[in-house]
Amino acid sequence: MAEYNLEETKILLRQVWAFMLMGLYGIGVFQERWVNLQVEGTQAAEPFLPDVAKVIFFGLIFVSFLIDIVEMREDKNKAYQFLFLSLLAGGLSAPVGALQYQIIIWFAGAG
Repeated sequence: MAEYNLEETKILLRQVWAFMLMGLYGIGVFQERWVNLQVEGTQAAEPFLPDVAKVIFFGLIFVSFLIDIVEMREDKNKAYQFLFLSLLAGGLSAPVGALQYQIIIWFAGAG
């Protein structure tokens, strides 16, 4: 029975991790839109997105640490894989999100 709960925990934590990573990339896209609106001279709202991105990033790191703890219960060689992956993917979320926004604008023909 404990093995079944461990598998469910791993699945749930990975789903939360993926959802938080998607949110982080989405915030990167919206930040790029905000920067483009500032460049065009349109007065945008107060930039709260960097603060939200920081909270989600540290939440992502915490969830990846929990995933690593669960993974290490099964195999000690899997230590800190998700933590490293989260640092890499989370750190690149803003540039990749900005690039995605520029590609979407280019395809839409609005840029």
